[in-house]
Amino acid sequence: MASPSDRRTFLKATLAGSLYGLAKPGAALAAVPAGPADWLGAAQAEIAALRETGYFQSAAFGPSPQRVMDRTQALLELQNRCPAHPDTIGQLKEAENACRRLLAETVGAKESEVAMTANTTAGINTVLWSIDWKPGDEIVIGDQEHPALLLPVYNLQRRFGVIMKTSPVARHEAAVAEVLKRLTSRTRLVAISHVSRGSGCVLPAAALARALRERGIPLLLDGAQGPGNVPVDFHAIGCDYYSLCGHKWLLGPKSTGALLIREDVLAATPVSWTGSGAQASMDEEGHSEWQPDARRFEFSTRFLAGIGGWHTSLQWFAQLGWPRVRERMAQLSAYASEQIPRQPRLELISPADASLRNGIVVLRLPPGHKGTDLYDRLRTNDRILVSPVSQPRDLRVCLHFFNTEAEIDRLLARLRAYCA
Repeated sequence: MASPSDRRTFLKATLAGSLYGLAKPGAALAAVPAGPADWLGAAQAEIAALRETGYFQSAAFGPSPQRVMDRTQALLELQNRCPAHPDTIGQLKEAENACRRLLAETVGAKESEVAMTANTTAGINTVLWSIDWKPGDEIVIGDQEHPALLLPVYNLQRRFGVIMKTSPVARHEAAVAEVLKRLTSRTRLVAISHVSRGSGCVLPAAALARALRERGIPLLLDGAQGPGNVPVDFHAIGCDYYSLCGHKWLLGPKSTGALLIREDVLAATPVSWTGSGAQASMDEEGHSEWQPDARRFEFSTRFLAGIGGWHTSLQWFAQLGWPRVRERMAQLSAYASEQIPRQPRLELISPADASLRNGIVVLRLPPGHKGTDLYDRLRTNDRILVSPVSQPRDLRVCLHFFNTEAEIDRLLARLRAYCA
């Protein structure tokens, strides 16, 4: 039988031989060309979904590059060899902490402000349930919210008598004023999407955060459509909380996410649902202390292999170069935003202003056509994936850097045929 030291040596060697480097962002990315002529093709070759479909669904589920899948699988296999061994657990925790560090750097937060979660919804609920709601208390949300925010707020209405107010977000220049008009002495929280899933409208988040701070009202941003789609700097925005996920625009595995909690509001954010791992210390006589930072909101068994895979996707983006990725997305968004109004009977719904455009491009079909019907026809007949949204005639086209102008042209050609 192998000795404990032999098993530790085996585990460490296995990890070193099968995983991409944890401490050196980009170390595993040497195969991605740095030159302007070939970087895009090399990146596209890593995404299997692009060989299957015309993929315009990154706002729902981003397709992970192969290296992300390989890393996640390697971590799962490592974990399964000896899941309870302290060395295994330690390696997986280091994978998580490496992701936390790189994510903080990517979104302009401190490492201590990052709580790793399973998804955006988990972070939203963490904040909502930290408030001691009373009947008649108010929450202000946007009028284009995802069920990830709507359902928890409906639950607050039913359980505690909280009053929900909705504020329009479609006019960027008026969004802050619209929120402020709805505030009263009973407003406990403003919770709103940074980027609307249904229209691509971008909230003037920094201006809203400043205005709310002057009034002593915290701001929670639903960032599901933020990082990877638009630049995010948590400290520059100045909101109190920012919840995000890894599986959309950041192309990480499913069941990965994070809640950013501003350092100066951490102590004023009570822990509500919790478990093992959230404590810095505890005993069996009722004494405990929380972790000193945002880790107090992390607990129980979590998908550490997936978080390690998310770290690899963040490394990949860092090596590709965020400025280059964003420039490519801006080019595609501009192209689609210019081409859609030129099509007979199609209307551009998402922002046309270059300063507000992003990867979410929404078009409106002519009267008599439903987004759900066109979604089905494109998926079934043409192997093109787009998204129907709340407005029945609208279709969402999500443009990540790996999409092409030719794919946009093909999509528009099929829409012309179906809407003729």
